Amino acid sequence: MSEPSARTEARQKSAGIKKKQAETLAGLPPNTLHISLYIRSDPPLPNDFHWAFYLHKGTSSTPGGIKYYARGIGGGWIAGHEATTGIFTENFLCVMIQIATIPPSAHERVDEIMRSYDDSLNSIPGITCRVWILTVLRILVGEGFVHCDVGELEKDCFAFGNEHSATASANEQSRPVVKSRFSS
Repeated sequence: MSEPSARTEARQKSAGIKKKQAETLAGLPPNTLHISLYIRSDPPLPNDFHWAFYLHKGTSSTPGGIKYYARGIGGGWIAGHEATTGIFTENFLCVMIQIATIPPSAHERVDEIMRSYDDSLNSIPGITCRVWILTVLRILVGEGFVHCDVGELEKDCFAFGNEHSATASANEQSRPVVKSRFSS
């Protein structure tokens, strides 16, 4: 294959991937809360993921949503929360797991809950991104936004992550969206 045709093929493949990613984002139900898992090694190791929340607003005026996460920096942990329209373009995304529907009237309260440990992450015993997710999830369950047994949802997330980690490692696009059996 000549160099110009290889470049053309690469551009077409890239455009196809971007189109799939945009279609997957557009296909997410509005006002849904997800746990997103990311692989952390290649080849992926079982039960080894970075965890984040993603609240998909998905309206025509706000295509996308808010990603909420905690990450280790040096010897401590910091919160990272950001608006994004590119959740499906993120490196190492493994799977998105829908866990709840959050009415727009509750978005502000859910945002407060997500940020409730921002100044005290390092005081959470055994802090990791997963431990932070489970800690915040307990509040979301307590306030009735998510309806699940936290331990069972954690097991489901591991199972979904392990099921899709090989295709994430191979960078197959677009990444899958699954619905938790606990999703409300």
